[in-house]
Amino acid sequence: MAEMTDDERYAAIRARDARFDGMFFTCVRSTGIFCRPSCPSRTPGRDRVEFVPSAAAAVERGYRACKRCGPLAPPGTVDGDPAGAVALHALTLIHGGALDPGPDGSTPVSDLASALHVTERTLHRSLVARTGSGAVAHARMARARRAHELLRSTSWPMADVAAAAGFGSERQLHETVSRIFGRAPSAIRELAGPRGGAMCPRTAEGPPPETGGDRADGAAVVRAELAVRRPFDGAGLARWFAGRAIPGVEHVEGLLWQRAVSLPHGPGVLQVDLAREEGPLPLTARLADLRDYAAAVAMARKMLDLDADPRGIDAGLRTAMPPLVPLVQARPGVRIPGTPSLAEALLWAIVGQQISTGRARALLEGAADLAGHELPPALRTARVHRLAIPPAEAGARAEEWFRGPGARRRTLTAALSTPPDPHLPVPELREQLLAIRGIGPWTADYALLRGTRAVDVAPPRDVALLAVARALDLAEDFADLDDVLRDASPWRSYAVMHLWHHRDSLPAHQRTLRKDRS
Repeated sequence: MAEMTDDERYAAIRARDARFDGMFFTCVRSTGIFCRPSCPSRTPGRDRVEFVPSAAAAVERGYRACKRCGPLAPPGTVDGDPAGAVALHALTLIHGGALDPGPDGSTPVSDLASALHVTERTLHRSLVARTGSGAVAHARMARARRAHELLRSTSWPMADVAAAAGFGSERQLHETVSRIFGRAPSAIRELAGPRGGAMCPRTAEGPPPETGGDRADGAAVVRAELAVRRPFDGAGLARWFAGRAIPGVEHVEGLLWQRAVSLPHGPGVLQVDLAREEGPLPLTARLADLRDYAAAVAMARKMLDLDADPRGIDAGLRTAMPPLVPLVQARPGVRIPGTPSLAEALLWAIVGQQISTGRARALLEGAADLAGHELPPALRTARVHRLAIPPAEAGARAEEWFRGPGARRRTLTAALSTPPDPHLPVPELREQLLAIRGIGPWTADYALLRGTRAVDVAPPRDVALLAVARALDLAEDFADLDDVLRDASPWRSYAVMHLWHHRDSLPAHQRTLRKDRS
C-alpha cells in the first residue's frame, strides 16, 4: 500500500478505525499522551496531533501511553517489505524477551544483532527506518506492556511482576511504568479493581518461583490480551490446528485452542479463544516459570500470525490475483498457522511428504507416545497433558517410530540433528534446506511457511493446490499454477492458505487429482 498522508491518518482516528492499529500512533501535544487509531477517547483537533510509527518512538519523544488503549496496540507492520525483514525479526525477538536484563543486569544488543546475522549499526538503522526507534526503546516498551497486563490481571507481589515482565528489579519496574503510563504500578493495580483473572504463583501447587534461578514445580496461571488487527480468520486457524492436533499435546474444541509448548525456562500450556469477534484475543498461559511470560505471549502471537496486516494483505491479493477475490471476500483476514519452531515445521514437512495429513499426524502421535514428555500436574488441562517429541529426538529415534521409506528416515535424522538458523534471510534458509539430502522445494517451502512465517512462498507441485486451482479454473497444470501464484507476490503464502482452506469446501471428487489429468 502507498504511504499514508497525515490527513489520511487523521481521518482514520476520527473514524476510530481499528484496522490501522499498530500501523501508526497518534501523539497529542496538549495532553502529552499517545493513542492507537481506534482509541475511544474524544478525537483531538488536527493541529494538536502528530503521528509516529511505533509506541517506542512516542515514548522517546516524551509522550505517555493512553490509559485506555496504548498497551494493547500491536507492533507496527513491516510485512512485504524486504528492507523491513530485519526489523520484523528483531521486534519478534524483543517482544519474546531477547533484550530483557540478564543475570548481570545487561541487555546485550550485540547478541541480538548477532542472532540476526547483522551488525549493531544495521540493526539500529533498520529499526529506526521502519519504526522510528531503536532496539532498547522497543524492549523498554515491551516490558512496560507486560507489566501493565500483569498489574491489571494478577495479585502477584511486585517482585514477581517485575520478574515476569522482564525487569531486573522492582525499582526498574517502578521507574519505567511510571514514566510510560504516568502512574505508579501500585496505582495501576488499584484502578484495575478486583482481580480474579490469574493465580498468584505463591498459591500454585508447589513452592513459589525463584525470580533469579530455579523454576518452580508448580504453575503460574496468567491471563493476557493479545492485540490483533482485524479482520481475523480464527475459524480457519482452529480448523487447521484441529486437523493436525496430536492427542495430549494440542486440542481444539470449537474455537478454543490449547497447545503444550517448550519455553526457555520450562514447559507451558497456551490457551486462546479464537472466537472473539472484536478487540484483543484472550490468552491463558500456564507456566512452570514466571520468566517465560514474555516468551509465551510471543509464541502465541507467532503461531496465530497476529502481527499480520490483513487489510494490506487482502487488498494486495484482490488487486494482484482477481480470481481469488471470492475466496478473500468469503474468508477475510486469513492467517498462517505457525509452529513453535522451524525444526517442528520441518519435522511435519518431511513426515508429510506424499502422504495424507491424517497419516502424518498418526506417525507423529506414535512418536509422542514413544518420547513425549509428560507435563507437571499443575500445568495440565483436561485435554493437554504432554509435550510433543522434541524434533532433535524425533530425528535421532526415527527408526523407532517412522514407518516409511528408509531414505526419508535418514533425511529426518540428518535434517533435525542441526536444523538451519531460523533467523537467516528466507532465501539463504531455503538454500540450506535444499542442500540436505531428501529435502526438495515442496518440503523446504512448507517448512518456511509454517516455521518462519515466510509470507511469500508457495510449495511447488502441491497436488491439493492444483486440485483446487483446477476446480476454480485457475490453472490446468503445475506450470500454470506457478504462474498464477507468482502474481500474488509478495503475499503468495496467504494465497496458498486461501486455496488450501477452499479445498475443504469442494465436493469430494474435486479434492484430488484425477489420474487422466496428472
